[in-house]
Amino acid sequence: MRTLIGASTRAVVSSLATALLAVAALLAWEAALAVLALLVAIFAWGWPQLLALPAFTGTRVLLALVAAASFAAVTLTGDIRLLTLVAALGVVAAFVREFARRDGRPRLIESLAASAAGIAVVVSAAGWVAVGESPTSLTVVLTAAVALAAGSACAAIHLPPWPHALLTIAAATGVGIGGGYFLPEVGYVVSGLLGLSAGLLSAALHALLGRYPSAGRPAAALAAAVLPVAVVGIPVYVLLRFYLV
Repeated sequence: MRTLIGASTRAVVSSLATALLAVAALLAWEAALAVLALLVAIFAWGWPQLLALPAFTGTRVLLALVAAASFAAVTLTGDIRLLTLVAALGVVAAFVREFARRDGRPRLIESLAASAAGIAVVVSAAGWVAVGESPTSLTVVLTAAVALAAGSACAAIHLPPWPHALLTIAAATGVGIGGGYFLPEVGYVVSGLLGLSAGLLSAALHALLGRYPSAGRPAAALAAAVLPVAVVGIPVYVLLRFYLV
């Protein structure tokens, strides 16, 4: 399979997606939610192609419905308590979808596991919605986004796996701590933890997703690029609630 989009390009796209979310949050929280919805839609569309699943359409519809339910649950309640129920119902729906397939159900276990992993990602993305638009929340969003962008940008540098991972983690953590200097509302501890979380996720996902042969195809590459932005939502919310709110 000829590679159309390389790892460096995916890293740049991931950085741009994170920067877009940060800029939108500074302009208007509604704009940030619209950007987040777009990123989740891109992930839902490309995820089954990235993993080369046997049935694309069903997985795309399932992830889109779970994402919509997650966003609605957080918007209506203001916290993430109902996300466990949404995730559980999503997994049940994934089982039902597999049983409803009429193609002989090849690679049943892989398809089910991939659907469950995708559900975890879109549910975690709803953590961004729960962060809210208070001044403190916006500073946390900005700090996390900048640290994540720094970690994603490091993925464009060609290095052996372990030095590459350490550089990504160090860059994201350093940028996060620097954010604590410019944004004293967040503080060094929270900003450092935000940077560390972003760096760990960026490094791990870059190493993992780059191993898939289909990662170079456009839709799959875009899904891999926006995945770090989506999955860091819950960690950002937890750090905000535990340390600042």
